[in-house]
Amino acid sequence: MRRLYYRSVCECRRIYYLICRLWLSESETAAYKLRTRQIEGVTQADGVILSYPKSGRTWVETMLSHLYVRKLGLPATRVLRFEEDHRESSDIPYLFFTHDYAHVTHGQWLLPKNRSRRFYRNTPTLMIARHPIDTAVSMFFQQSRREGNVVEAEVFDFVRSYEGGLATTIHFLNLWAEELPRIRKHKLVRYEDLAADTNAVFGAIEQFFGLGFEPSDIREAVAFAGFENLQQLEKAGDLNDWRFSEGAESDDDRLKVRRGKVGGYADYFDEAQCRELEKIVADTLDPVYGYLDGKVP
Repeated sequence: MRRLYYRSVCECRRIYYLICRLWLSESETAAYKLRTRQIEGVTQADGVILSYPKSGRTWVETMLSHLYVRKLGLPATRVLRFEEDHRESSDIPYLFFTHDYAHVTHGQWLLPKNRSRRFYRNTPTLMIARHPIDTAVSMFFQQSRREGNVVEAEVFDFVRSYEGGLATTIHFLNLWAEELPRIRKHKLVRYEDLAADTNAVFGAIEQFFGLGFEPSDIREAVAFAGFENLQQLEKAGDLNDWRFSEGAESDDDRLKVRRGKVGGYADYFDEAQCRELEKIVADTLDPVYGYLDGKVP
């Protein structure tokens, strides 16, 4: 019943869009279509994997994908597109991967931050969080090296002052610190914990969604999605997913699998800059994430 209700909501939104599209700006059009896509995806899915960009979502997605690649005997380097592949095989669940309103970034907010997210509440939702300074540094390289949207800014200026930097990341995390407890079945996972004990944390993710795999399957998926293996496969152009870079063999900062280092932001800033950024985190980020002194635990 709930799925039928939200399906009708999305159909009404599409009709309304056809009527009003001539009066919408390009950004308003993108925002409207994205919200419709969010409502439809979340409410029709078996589970949601949510994160701010550059927080490890693709890593988790690749591990989840590899579980089914092995189960179904597909090519080892294939990365599933769960929505599309679910239509082809009922053995594959529909897992919806989203960045919510940060899904289309380019430094812009395309959806109003105060819009209702009630439609999440009945779909099991996993949230992946990463230390916001590491996230913002990674976003700098995404926007400057991979997408070319930031040309003149230095990394500290971007993280400290630009939309899409530290303040943007913290705002997203704080909003979801309030929203997540309203979802009937939810789980919060930190990137740092996933990196420290990948088998255990990914195993807990698999159990959260009730996928029914064995510990040996978990170990195989973790091994395949190990940083060095994925980076080598990306450089070789062997991964079929569009998010992985092509032609970046000599520039690691253009790779999707770029560094993945926990606390790596300290390599880009001096001590005073680190203290300034860490104080912002300590003063403004919701304590539910556990970065209580602003530093990586």
